[in-house]
Amino acid sequence: MEAITFGQNDAETMYNAFNNVFLTRPGGGDVYYKTAINNADRGGTWSGSLDILGAEDAYERTGDPEKKDLVNDLLTTWLKYNPIPWSWDGWNDDIGWFSLALVRGYQMTGDQPFLDTAKYGFDYAFGRGWETQHNDGGIWEENPEYSARENPPRAATKEALANDSLGKVACMIYQSTHDEGYLEKGKQIYAWVSTHLFDSETGQVNTGVDQSGKVDTGTAAYNQGTFLDYANLLYEITGNRDYYNDAKRAIDFGRDKLTVNGVFNNPAGYLNTWADEMARGAGHFVRDSGLWSEYYSWIKQNADAIVQNRRTDLGLTWNAWAQPTPGDSALTANNFVSAMAWLQFTPAMQPNEIGGIHTITNQGTGMAIDSAGKYGNGSPVIQWGKNDSLNQRWLLTQNSDTSWNIVNLATWESLDCPGGSDADNLPMVQWFSGRAPNQRWWIDQQSDGTYKIWNKASGKALDSANNTNNGAALIQYGWNGSSAQRWLLE
Repeated sequence: MEAITFGQNDAETMYNAFNNVFLTRPGGGDVYYKTAINNADRGGTWSGSLDILGAEDAYERTGDPEKKDLVNDLLTTWLKYNPIPWSWDGWNDDIGWFSLALVRGYQMTGDQPFLDTAKYGFDYAFGRGWETQHNDGGIWEENPEYSARENPPRAATKEALANDSLGKVACMIYQSTHDEGYLEKGKQIYAWVSTHLFDSETGQVNTGVDQSGKVDTGTAAYNQGTFLDYANLLYEITGNRDYYNDAKRAIDFGRDKLTVNGVFNNPAGYLNTWADEMARGAGHFVRDSGLWSEYYSWIKQNADAIVQNRRTDLGLTWNAWAQPTPGDSALTANNFVSAMAWLQFTPAMQPNEIGGIHTITNQGTGMAIDSAGKYGNGSPVIQWGKNDSLNQRWLLTQNSDTSWNIVNLATWESLDCPGGSDADNLPMVQWFSGRAPNQRWWIDQQSDGTYKIWNKASGKALDSANNTNNGAALIQYGWNGSSAQRWLLE
């Protein structure tokens, strides 16, 4: 019998299967994922957040408007039933997952209450949880005043779960606001994790450390992946290669030490998710840094195992990707979201060189497309002599219609054709990344290896106007095939 392998439609198929089984619309505008196959109760607080992160993965893969609407509806319902303040929850990693789903949702929808609540969550958890009397810093996993009331009392520890999830939140709030205070806190948390919980020789992320300084050297795919994604975020935000090197060590440890013959596989009954954060960490790092030649076969190996071992009646795969998914109706949505997430970051074929981080230079002038580091809707996009600064680094990711998003790493805003106008000589701008047609670009390789970059809404091509002056506008113009309209991705 021929082995089943991951194919073009499997990511969408498993996303739809997940929604068919768990997505619930009981009326009154509520939209949520139910707890388990046989339990129609609304998913929990942090567990519900993990399910929503899976829905966000599907939107990230496609940019489809209906998926954006679902993310908006899920988070709106979640906030309805879990309003601030969150003082009822002493676990800072819970606050991290709440806030991570919310800030990521803001970046997708632009819904301000999601950002405002994520900021509250980070500020609250960091404010109560960061402490320097023990371990020279770090955020408590469960704050001591809460852990002391457990039955029996629990010794307070500082763990990767809380520190890395909240560190990611800080970085993403910075991307969304350019408030340097959040970036500094993100760096501060990372510096503590990297010296107390991360083994820079092996790439292992340890579970945590107690008040005496004893390190729990246990490992988990979710800890490994959260740190990997955190390191990659800081690398992209700062350009500091040390973060890239940490991310590289972390992904390699996860691949080599946390898998069974290369495949993530954990059937433990007590688990919620297992490798969902590894999916995001590996997916973002490999995609953005253009490392497909090194990691694609491994990423697809896991995707192949997922589709081979899914339940045929539901189309879903549990946390043990190398084993057939059991017919247990008590399995929760969380048990299935990791596999669904992994497929959202797995291309059906090894991608070409277009995706990832590039400097985009003009064939005719040699000038680079540059954001001028100016953040804010409507800020101009200019040309400048190539200098490899963050202003000139653009992240190219693809939509389901095969168009491309072009996002600047200094501003985290999208290259935008104002209003989708088809006027020749129109200067391009930056705008909040909504993935509308005027922010979608076709990128077509020409016979000489250069690229034509043209806007989906206007149909016009990016053009340098043969201007070699620093600060010259980047314009659009009807395609004529001249060197002013031919671009290099470096």
